[in-house]
Amino acid sequence: MSKNKIDYSKYINYALVGYAFFLPFSKAGVNLFETIALLLWLMSGDFKNKVYAYKQNLLIVSFTLFLVVSIVSILWADEILFAIKYILKYRHFLIIFVAFSFLRRDFITHLFSAFLLGMLISELMSYAIFFEIIHYKNVLPSNPSPFMSHTDYSIYLAFTGMILLTRVLSSEVLKEKVVYSIFFTTVTANLFINGGRTGQIAFSGLFLLNFFMHLQHKLKAIMTALFLLFIIFTLSYQLSPNFSNRTNQLNQDINNMIVHDDYSGGFGQRVALWTMGVDAFRDNFFLGTGIGNDMKELPRYAKKHGFTFKQFYTIGFDDHHNTFITAAVQLGVFGLISIIFIFYSVYSLKFKNTNYQILNLTFITAFTLWSLGGITFHTMNPMIFFSLFAGVFNKISFIEMNKGAI
Repeated sequence: MSKNKIDYSKYINYALVGYAFFLPFSKAGVNLFETIALLLWLMSGDFKNKVYAYKQNLLIVSFTLFLVVSIVSILWADEILFAIKYILKYRHFLIIFVAFSFLRRDFITHLFSAFLLGMLISELMSYAIFFEIIHYKNVLPSNPSPFMSHTDYSIYLAFTGMILLTRVLSSEVLKEKVVYSIFFTTVTANLFINGGRTGQIAFSGLFLLNFFMHLQHKLKAIMTALFLLFIIFTLSYQLSPNFSNRTNQLNQDINNMIVHDDYSGGFGQRVALWTMGVDAFRDNFFLGTGIGNDMKELPRYAKKHGFTFKQFYTIGFDDHHNTFITAAVQLGVFGLISIIFIFYSVYSLKFKNTNYQILNLTFITAFTLWSLGGITFHTMNPMIFFSLFAGVFNKISFIEMNKGAI
């Protein structure tokens, strides 16, 4: 290599590690390193070979299809400028392209370690707020999620817990097991003192999955995991007012829906939005409503089902609180297929390293649950989370399937 030639690969990998570090606690930091990585990616050139490689990769093809369907839908959007701004947010997903071209195997461990360090910083902040050691903005000790919504933070915590649990179960070094076990315990406790039910539900399923895939005796693995989950949930219910209150509220919401046909609770409102979204999809099956038009008919659908429209002001009604339903309503059947294709492409990644196989399945399962209850393909915290880890696992799979295990 010429002395004057820039080693784009090295600097892009440094940028990706910085991106992973700031992911849990600083949007400004993420935007900075995302910009650096994208600029270096553009400056690196050789796009003829890049495009050829991208065309062979299922995740990148599926995302490109989703992007094309979204762009075409601008043609029937009532507010074209709004639709364009909406689609421009998808720039965060370009990290998937960058990682596929440049992520090196020797940086993968550093990237995971950087993310865990970032989560440790966010955790320390969360506990400091919870114990009222510090006051940060308007974050309350009763719901100490300092850098993002409690739902988003709960998924970050659940996935972090699974990274640590994988290391506890697979490490053969006692000191490492002890350190990872302590970190796992603090992450789990943090998850249950916060108000994110989505992450708590995800944690339960992923905890079972991790034990099932790691331990040779499957029945023993399931029984052990269930016993530990029983202890975790029992202690959380007894010791965390936030968890017990949110659990009781969920039970009340479900009871009100079934017994009283009352959808005014937080969970009931989401069910109502999903119901109306399915109706809107049926009425706009092929082309969708177009981006920006998807909620305009909400009062009509609310009246059809007997929902009180003013109830939806309490949670906001700019989307259907479900990524798949929102895509289906906006973009029609082709949009729904394209976004399912993205999730399938991550689920179908193959690995030689069992730990990466488990972590990838853990990641996309958690993100799917997250997407069933929120609009993960348009808000920043879910988008950057998906971009980083989908990009990383996509590249790990490519390396292992083409060059041997990492």
